[in-house]
Amino acid sequence: MTPQTLILLTLLSLNSIWAEDEVINKGEGEENPDDEEKQFENPNSLKDTSRRIWYLKNISATDDFISEASICVIGFIKDLESGDAMTFNDLVDIVRNLPFAITSDSAVWEKYNISQNTISLFKKFDEGRVDFPFNDGELDHDQIIPFLRQNEMRLVIEYNHLDASQIFRSGIPIHLLLLVSKRSAQYRPLLKQLKTVAPEFRGKVIFILVDTDVKGNSRVSSYFKVKEVEYPSLCLFHVATEAVAVMKASNISSDSLREFCTNFMEGKDTSTIKPPRPPSEEL
Repeated sequence: MTPQTLILLTLLSLNSIWAEDEVINKGEGEENPDDEEKQFENPNSLKDTSRRIWYLKNISATDDFISEASICVIGFIKDLESGDAMTFNDLVDIVRNLPFAITSDSAVWEKYNISQNTISLFKKFDEGRVDFPFNDGELDHDQIIPFLRQNEMRLVIEYNHLDASQIFRSGIPIHLLLLVSKRSAQYRPLLKQLKTVAPEFRGKVIFILVDTDVKGNSRVSSYFKVKEVEYPSLCLFHVATEAVAVMKASNISSDSLREFCTNFMEGKDTSTIKPPRPPSEEL
């Protein structure tokens, strides 16, 4: 990784906050908690025995699990003793900020329109739900982890201390930053345009809102050499190649925004920049 890229990572990175879920069983049948057939295995790792996976026994338990979290993961897996189930079990120690559950109940599958083994991410924003179906024996960490990392983010993620780590652990190298004051009249129309186009680039480009009213965010503007009089502006950045494209955002449309992203991905209308001196501390 080059010094220039490290500077931007310094600007936008922070440690994430890990959610600790300490439950292993949910649903009816509590009168027999020692029945091993009614529980899913604990995580294999000995590093953190507090991490657990809910076992969802019925529709009511599943509905409750989904409603209680802003975002959660459910593995719809028929055979809880299969290699796929064990692969899913391993995820709880890898993707540590999300609550996990698993179910093999046919009524639950029917309720949620599941017809084959599927990992589903439920969230109270954007699409509401995204599915990752797979064939028996084909669940793979290298595919499911990027799926979870990319889809746990909002279509337009606001740059702040809590969400910065999501940007870089996603593995998506192209970042589109909208530099705009949230108090300006242009803010809501521009945000609407971003939300319209962002689904088309899910997994390819991260759409990031940078509120220029936040004092610390001026460092991001300085990095892209965007002056205050040039707000609002759109900045595209490729983490690996350091390619950059900057466009005035005042009068963008869905079509022009789509074209801006597409041209950048194809290597058109880009440049490289020499960033300023690194900040003395992280945001």
